[in-house]
Amino acid sequence: MKNLLIIFTAAFVTGYMFTSVNAKQSPTIDEIDALLNKVSKNIQSAGEVTKMAQTMNAKLVEVKAKEKEELKMEIKMAEAKVEKMEEKIEVYAVKMIGSGIDTTVEEVQFKGPIYDAWLNYVEEGGKEDFNWFRLYIWQQK
Repeated sequence: MKNLLIIFTAAFVTGYMFTSVNAKQSPTIDEIDALLNKVSKNIQSAGEVTKMAQTMNAKLVEVKAKEKEELKMEIKMAEAKVEKMEEKIEVYAVKMIGSGIDTTVEEVQFKGPIYDAWLNYVEEGGKEDFNWFRLYIWQQK
């Protein structure tokens, strides 16, 4: 029985050694060619995608340049409209001054006789809007 066990173990080890050596096979040339073909196709598709991205980028740059020019033209038109409106405002301001309407746009200083008069007006229950008081109620003596 002991001899049979030794023979079986030796046969098992020998069989294991020979089968493990043959298990590691080097890839055949066809498999390597297939992998190289896949890599080359991937490189070609990457090149095509890069070209498409460059063309789309160029188109986008053209569109943005056109939009920028359009915005410049719109700004010029808006500036011209503002100038026309400022001229109209000056004409209306002259007419209002001629009619006796106060058109001042300066900051109002909160001191002096008009401010004191407004404080008295508010204490008596008047409106708390100083500009309204200054324009419509105050009569300088």
